[in-house]
Amino acid sequence: SLGGIAAALSAARLGVNVFVVSYQPYLGEDICGSYWHLFEDVTGNHPLLAQLFPEGMARTPFHVKKVLENQLIDHDVSFLYASYVTEVLLDEQHTPAGIAITNRSGQQVIRGKAIIDATRDASVARMAGACFQDHPSDGSHSFHFVTAGNHTRPAGAEKRKLPLAPEQDQQAITAYAYTFSKTVQDWSFPALCALEQQNRGDVWDEDQRDAADLLFYIPPFKIKGQQPCPDDLTCVSRLPLAAFMPERTRGIFLSGSCADLSRTTAQALTDPENIILLGDRIGEAAAGMAQTQALPELSYRPASKPAALMAGELRVETAPVRPAVEDGSFRLGQSFIPVVASYDVVVVGGGTAGANAGISTARHGARTLVAEYLHGLGGTQTMGRIGVYWDGYREGFTREIDEGVRNMAPPEHPRQKNQDGQANIDWKTEWYRRQICEAGGDIWFGAMGCGALVDAGRVKGVLLATPQGLVVVTAHTVIDATGSGDIAIAAGAAYQNADEQDLAVQGAGLPYINLDDRNVNTDWTFIDDRDVYDITRLFVAGKAKYSSVYDIGKLPQTRERRRIVGEHVISVLDVVNHRRYPDTLSFHKSSFDTHGYTIDPYFTLSPPEKRHVVYDADVPLSSLLPKGLDHILVVGLGASAHRDAMPVIRMQPCLQNQGYSVGYLSALAVREGCSVREVDIKNVQKHLVSKGILPERVLTDTDHMPYPDEQLRQAAARLPQDFSGLSLLLTQPEKTRSLLAQAYAQSEQDQDKAAYAQVLCMLGDSRGVQDVIGLVRACAQWDEGWDYTGMGQFGPCRSKLDSLIIA
Repeated sequence: SLGGIAAALSAARLGVNVFVVSYQPYLGEDICGSYWHLFEDVTGNHPLLAQLFPEGMARTPFHVKKVLENQLIDHDVSFLYASYVTEVLLDEQHTPAGIAITNRSGQQVIRGKAIIDATRDASVARMAGACFQDHPSDGSHSFHFVTAGNHTRPAGAEKRKLPLAPEQDQQAITAYAYTFSKTVQDWSFPALCALEQQNRGDVWDEDQRDAADLLFYIPPFKIKGQQPCPDDLTCVSRLPLAAFMPERTRGIFLSGSCADLSRTTAQALTDPENIILLGDRIGEAAAGMAQTQALPELSYRPASKPAALMAGELRVETAPVRPAVEDGSFRLGQSFIPVVASYDVVVVGGGTAGANAGISTARHGARTLVAEYLHGLGGTQTMGRIGVYWDGYREGFTREIDEGVRNMAPPEHPRQKNQDGQANIDWKTEWYRRQICEAGGDIWFGAMGCGALVDAGRVKGVLLATPQGLVVVTAHTVIDATGSGDIAIAAGAAYQNADEQDLAVQGAGLPYINLDDRNVNTDWTFIDDRDVYDITRLFVAGKAKYSSVYDIGKLPQTRERRRIVGEHVISVLDVVNHRRYPDTLSFHKSSFDTHGYTIDPYFTLSPPEKRHVVYDADVPLSSLLPKGLDHILVVGLGASAHRDAMPVIRMQPCLQNQGYSVGYLSALAVREGCSVREVDIKNVQKHLVSKGILPERVLTDTDHMPYPDEQLRQAAARLPQDFSGLSLLLTQPEKTRSLLAQAYAQSEQDQDKAAYAQVLCMLGDSRGVQDVIGLVRACAQWDEGWDYTGMGQFGPCRSKLDSLIIA
């Protein structure tokens, strides 16, 4: 938050090392997350304030984020995005000695001499054991939610027009702050999530251009400080710092409204200048303490053992973070994580497949939770701003989605877009949210899936990182819609990933945001989105790349991620040969939209067709089931498929249908009290055919693999004709080696022998290697190659000479 950044800068100026952790993909969560004060006149003389809110410049979250980020970079302050503080570590004297953070790279420890808790609810101080004062459990509390463009006036809410307005095409879009008075008895994360969903639904209308990520409120609770602050004291320079330090603790400072202050004083501290001035003082005090003591030794002590423990084992990601930043390791020992809820189905990830899985499970009677890290549903198509369909099968549930989004407003509404597959992004986000809530499902925003509860191969629940720490949610069935198989892999599933053997990551990007954008499909970088340092680097690079925009995207546009090893791994040959399955669950149509080069031997010999030569492909249930695990399915880009096959099965319209299919299957499993493997797949398929999601042929489809020997022999005979028949032959490499070795020996034409030799070499058989070497040596010069790029790559990415050299 703004107070945390001010404190970090203040401490850094005094020469101490500072590390900032943000669970958001940006800094300034109070300003840029809640939009509190973003669209209001801000006065004061602090130099940081002048940089954040320069006179005569339109207010944008992009500018505030960039200023705060550049300030940290200029002062040599380290920082990481998308990381939750999930534990405070102590030394032998019970003094805080560091923190554990959780993110998509797993868990890491940051050692430190002092901790500044700049969270809204003092969650880090609470983890450290700080005592809190009693507060009224009933009574009305004010919650504020800021939007731009709305005209609605929800009952029971106060609506205030803000003095400044964001602009779109040089037109002002009015910003409003809505104030709701709510009686809150439970300040737990699930309760606050329910409140957020209610407020979002109350204020939304079809003219909304933007909305805050977070509700803004002053918590009613406060710590027991080492010294309370007088009730009428609001001058920041006179506030006793001891009020910001929990009693009976050392080394923890609060830079927020949960200090030992009256709530009137806490309200005064929400003024940006007061926040910064307080941060300056807190940073100086923390730096002074750090400069007078040695780095404490970590000594882990688990929390007291609860009365009841669930059967099973909590498993988290164990892959190491970047070796260059590691400084030893530390075993956290035995932690006891609270179980805060139980559902029939938990969907982790509310993206293209996950949001629709949540709709489907809830509609079919399952008690459903959708846990999503960002504060909006739809994933790449909405939060990632790729808002226009490319290829894809657009019937079935996808048609219902498209019609539903169009019906969010009358046909003549100026923001309507009738082009097929091109949706108004905030309409689609709200449509997803509304459908889940109306069907009785729950949505938790700000929750990142980071592990699984596993008992004898059965996934019984998920581990979620939240702003309040780690929690467990149990479930009959878990749908892993993280897009990278994060939950399944943490549970122990094998997986595939591009590595130093391939160097074949598809192109990626990060979009800019301007109000009313419908599609910002970028491809300007490469990223491993499991690497929290790479994620942070991307957001920094994006702010350097763009200027004069309203905001920057919060979700990297990645096309290649980790993929589980399922009961069946979809191959390039499965797609090219139109393989059918008895357990097909979704139907896909696309060209090979590779965004980079391919590695499959088939494509090295016979490249994919160029743009919009569309293949259709089936995805079976067996490709969504991780080997060795039960009661869990993996959807989207994390499904079991070769990375070169994935471009055909990752299109948005198809994944929307896949989400519905998996949701229906999961709801049936709950109803019948069995695992998803045991549900009668034909009954599922009949329903999906009736919805138009699957073609009717799936009801009688059988797997035609392996091919008969005679068909393989015929394919071998055709091979010299531009590798005709190659897609059949490579499905059975052992038989193919024998057939091609025989054909090579019997061939009389040099051209035929060379074709057989090249394929044999690709299969690891060297008997024709001299023929291939001869072809290479016969080339007087390089043929036309390819200038490696990401965006716009279709068809061959290697020349004929390249292919010969690889062989």
